[in-house]
Amino acid sequence: MDAMAARDLVLNLPGATEHDHFGKGAYRVPGPKGKPSKIFMTLWVEEQRAVFMLTPEQQTELNAHHPAVYFPVPNKWGDKGATFVELKQASERVFKEGLRLALNNVG
Repeated sequence: MDAMAARDLVLNLPGATEHDHFGKGAYRVPGPKGKPSKIFMTLWVEEQRAVFMLTPEQQTELNAHHPAVYFPVPNKWGDKGATFVELKQASERVFKEGLRLALNNVG
């Protein structure tokens, strides 16, 4: 998987939108009341990485099953569940596993 494939997959979700977030693409979907959700993913195109907003427990589980793909962002956001996704190491199936969790976290 690469950054453009990840972007296309996410933007094909119903109502998904892309916004700038400190120079990175940030993605939201409509929430339960139709308002945009919290950011569930950012995309780091040059680095070929994504960041999913997971719970610390979800992060730990994904890292245990796919350590070459999922690992904590090395800062306080990582302690709260922000999780790097090494896109070059991720199959579409493994990427979608984290995507599903991140989407469930926003409502």
